[in-house]
Amino acid sequence: MFKKILCTVLTASLLLGALSACTTKKKTTTTGETTTTAGESKVAEGEKTEASKLEPVTLKMYFIGEPAVDNEMVFNKISDVLEQRINARLEPLYLSWGDYLQRYPLLFSSGEDFDMIFTAAWAFYSETASKGGFAELTPELLEKNAPLVMKTLPKNAWDSTKVNGKNYMIPYNNYWANHFGVIIRGDLRKKYNLPEVKTVEDLENYMQKIVENEPGMVPIATSRNEAEFIMRALVLYPQGRYYLVGQNTSSMTYDFTDADKVDLKPFYEVDGYVDYLKRMREWNQKGYFSKSDLTATTTERFQAGKSAVQFHNIGTANTYWQLAKKEHPDWEVEYVNLLEGKKLGSSGYLGNGLAFNARSKNLERAIMAADLLNYDPELNFLINSGIPGVHSEIVGKKTVNGREYDVVRGIKPDAYGNMSTWCFANTFALPEESFDGYAETCDSYYYHQKVDHPLDGMTFVTDSVNTQVANNANVMSEYIPVLYLGFAEDPEATLAEFKKKLKDGGEDQINAELEKQAQSVFEASKK
Repeated sequence: MFKKILCTVLTASLLLGALSACTTKKKTTTTGETTTTAGESKVAEGEKTEASKLEPVTLKMYFIGEPAVDNEMVFNKISDVLEQRINARLEPLYLSWGDYLQRYPLLFSSGEDFDMIFTAAWAFYSETASKGGFAELTPELLEKNAPLVMKTLPKNAWDSTKVNGKNYMIPYNNYWANHFGVIIRGDLRKKYNLPEVKTVEDLENYMQKIVENEPGMVPIATSRNEAEFIMRALVLYPQGRYYLVGQNTSSMTYDFTDADKVDLKPFYEVDGYVDYLKRMREWNQKGYFSKSDLTATTTERFQAGKSAVQFHNIGTANTYWQLAKKEHPDWEVEYVNLLEGKKLGSSGYLGNGLAFNARSKNLERAIMAADLLNYDPELNFLINSGIPGVHSEIVGKKTVNGREYDVVRGIKPDAYGNMSTWCFANTFALPEESFDGYAETCDSYYYHQKVDHPLDGMTFVTDSVNTQVANNANVMSEYIPVLYLGFAEDPEATLAEFKKKLKDGGEDQINAELEKQAQSVFEASKK
């Protein structure tokens, strides 16, 4: 049985590792006398000498996600290289997808000893920075310890990730369009003589056949933490809207299709939202969801053959396709693109990033490690793609719409990864094996459909409304799964309760402060 791969977005989006993403050309970095490409191990004598002058340290980094079977093998290799370069080893720690929302803030409130942690607009960046949990990254600190980062990242990457005028993260350097589609079992579609799924109505017909003819199979694989993916795919993205700073912080969305104005409204006021809630209620009553979805935080039903639909991004769809081809050759995993021809927004540089614990005892060395993991080709390939020749390898090039991509063969695609290495995803490649149209769709998402807006990835300083934000998050956690999984018997009445509780918890104060900051960001971008 193959492993689950999650890309959240969240977000931003989302954002994919070297084997599942679909952007940009291979980069080669030169540092001093040492030039490396992916898979090579070549360390200059000067580097060895300098490393020997440093005290040995073990750096602890938190990732979001579950470790795969070969994670220890890969990180041992990464540590061997880091030890040669800066006399440091890297110990990975993990926050599971099921509990990271609860555990992430506790790492800082409890004073846990670690050095680095994945962060993003959707993963507590502005909240933690404004509360003093992250170390400030001054230009002097970065110039001394992260020369590759300073050489590579553009000024707007630093400008767009500031909180209260200060930088607290090293952002990744390859943001692309937010998108969600649907993964389905094409073999089952064909079994019941159904046409290709192109619309929501087509999807409903397909799911009804599953309910009627596949006993023991619940059509949709989802959970309370993933139910929101469906709303993005069916309501927000098709209308050119996205969360301004993340729904757990604020209900506000913005129109990312018009860079010349600030158009804000709560997600529950977006056209079609109430109809969507009613549709989810109908789906629930027809048996498209499982009763366990309301309490489960993750799901593996699709890969276990117990569901036939999952809302996800195209990179994850292709991962499922690859693994199903290997372990379930009778399956035909298909990706349904619900956003063809639509403008797509992005999370900007805040979509994925790396921050440092303000309490770290090894801050400078941790920044050195981050510099190499981001832009040293050998280390960047290792942390994104695993050990060359064991987990993956570059096997050629492919031209798509005039752009050249490296082609990567996934040798053991389910043996390494499963966690947020996306903060280091600065070089991407196309997988050697992919479903028809994968490369072209990815290229379209990134180069033709993606649009930029001054509010993309905006940071929100919550100092004046921290209590209200905490209240908002609790209310969201209580109501969103019930509404989005169709467990509300009367969706409109439950929505009214939801909105009242948000208001009682201080939503008006949050949104007033957010609107003020958004207007300031927008006006500054026009100067």
